Amino acid sequence: KFLYKVFLMSKRSSKNREFFPFGEKTKRNLEESFKNLLETVAAPGNETRIAEAVSFVVAKYAEKHRFYHNLSHIVALLARAAELSEKFADYESLRLAVWFHDLVYEPKRSDNETESAKIAVETLSKLKVSKPGVQKTEKMILATQAHDPSGLDDDGRIFLDLDLSILGAEKPVYQKYARTVRREFSFVPWFLYRKKRREILENLLKREFIYYSNELGEKF
Repeated sequence: KFLYKVFLMSKRSSKNREFFPFGEKTKRNLEESFKNLLETVAAPGNETRIAEAVSFVVAKYAEKHRFYHNLSHIVALLARAAELSEKFADYESLRLAVWFHDLVYEPKRSDNETESAKIAVETLSKLKVSKPGVQKTEKMILATQAHDPSGLDDDGRIFLDLDLSILGAEKPVYQKYARTVRREFSFVPWFLYRKKRREILENLLKREFIYYSNELGEKF
């Protein structure tokens, strides 16, 4: 299983601050993959803007206060999405949503999702990505604020499930996830953090289904 393999890799390098660690070669491949995606959806003649967008997005996910919501999170979601690629009606927009959904991530802010969606719309519009593609990407990103699937199509529901797929990970992987998220919220006193996390997980358990799609619901 992908998540467990990358977890075992991380145990070999205790100095690596990434949740799912990877080397420079993987990073370069990741950047190339993102560049190819943007070239696919953008209008011709946007090579400079595409290069700028790739550099900007990759730099955002490399911010020092990120321990889970970084490039390794994007690697994991893209890998999960690749396993289901034939299920998507619009695989390009799904991958764009993955890349942009945590672009703004400041644990002390409550508008990360709206700001991420705003930058996604601005960036993709400058690249002259089709309006339906931009709107679909924006809609998926905004839905991550409350993880509410209302108004989303099948692609959007799978996207929300991918973002929560860590909850169905093997125990050692989940435990590492819990530790890294806690590091991102280290400014919050432990008793308050524990109370809030408990509320979040209990609310998920109150749902009829934790996962909205058959693809993830059957898997976990």
